[in-house]
Amino acid sequence: MILRDLLLLILMRIGFCEYCGNNKIPYGIEVHRDGRVLLLCSKPDCFDKKYAECDERPLRTDGCPSNSTWVGGLQRTSDLKVLYTQCCEYEYLADYSEIQYKKVVVRRGEFFEGEEKQESNGDVSAFDLITNIHLGHDEKGEFYAIQVHRYFCGKAPDPDPAWSPKDPWPHFNLKHKKH
Repeated sequence: MILRDLLLLILMRIGFCEYCGNNKIPYGIEVHRDGRVLLLCSKPDCFDKKYAECDERPLRTDGCPSNSTWVGGLQRTSDLKVLYTQCCEYEYLADYSEIQYKKVVVRRGEFFEGEEKQESNGDVSAFDLITNIHLGHDEKGEFYAIQVHRYFCGKAPDPDPAWSPKDPWPHFNLKHKKH
């Protein structure tokens, strides 16, 4: 009996979860009429080989306030009173993006989708991503306030992966000494 009650209590606290992970971008949200939130994720072509460092799970209640983070996941408790966010840190976000929308309000039964900008050849040159989200309440009821940045693909460097050797010839010293 006690075990059953404890299990029920744990399940009630877990709630609803949505994740993009460390290699996808949150470009939109959909808020269902019953309060469930769907985080819309994609992987733009120009972001194909890039990754972010994400929190292990949604634990933050203050959103993702840093200018180098985006929302990687959301979790609401089953009573729908608390919104936890998972933040993903990407070192080039602050340098190669700008605020597109400071505050977009999304209520139950509504959605928001960011844009992708394409060049004439069809390559993605920029895309919108959700960098912060807060749960709020006003006289009209509950809402989500999201902040949206536009990331410019062509401006950002394409760094070598961490496993890539720094010197292609490990057995030779290619640095020349000046005499």
